[in-house]
Amino acid sequence: MPERRARRGRPVDPLARLFYDVTGEKPDDASMLRMRRVSMALNLRDNDALWSVLVVLEYYVRLYEAMPERIREAGKGNLDAVREEAREATDALMAQHRDALARCKATIELAERMAVEHEARYRAALAALNEQALVTQVGRAADRIARIAGNRVMGAVAVAAREHRQQLDAAVALFEREMSEAAARAAKVDQMVARRMTKAFRILVIGGLVVILLAAAAGGLAGRYSGSRLVRADGLPSARTGHASLMSPFMSARAS
Repeated sequence: MPERRARRGRPVDPLARLFYDVTGEKPDDASMLRMRRVSMALNLRDNDALWSVLVVLEYYVRLYEAMPERIREAGKGNLDAVREEAREATDALMAQHRDALARCKATIELAERMAVEHEARYRAALAALNEQALVTQVGRAADRIARIAGNRVMGAVAVAAREHRQQLDAAVALFEREMSEAAARAAKVDQMVARRMTKAFRILVIGGLVVILLAAAAGGLAGRYSGSRLVRADGLPSARTGHASLMSPFMSARAS
């Protein structure tokens, strides 16, 4: 219950709440005005660590302002009581001062740690971006190299295919020309062979006719010669003449 009441009694203003957390007292309007004026002069941000020091200094100022009044009140009593109170106040202030310094130190260490972590994250993000950019550049360069190499390979293949086609066309033309020349030569040879065979056949036919004519003429001459000899001898046919007479028709038929 006391904690809930203390929480309910805390000021809403962040500066007043900080003053309340450090000193345990609510600041008055004059203290708030002085702290605002000092913060504007120093251009302090809301999360600046100097707010704690400023609150402690304002608390010192309030104590120093209240000190004469307390001295006057203590002057009415015992001097030892005043000294004891001053010592206790000084001890309390020193404790609060040490607490405030510890808080400031912790705040500074936290800020430094957060700055280091932020710097590490920034470096990691920058390295990741650089790596991604490098990978992207490498990919683009690889695509470009592959495209250029493909174009060159396709060009070389096209040139080689064109040259090969030209060579094939030349080979086909040469083959066709050689085939036509061979066909022409074969036709010429066939014509020459036909002419030679015709000429040889004619020579054979003429030679046969000449042989037949010569044989017929020789047979006729032989028959006439034998007949004339037989007539001259006796005028009678003999066995020889009979044989000649028998052979003469055969020879005549062969000659014909």
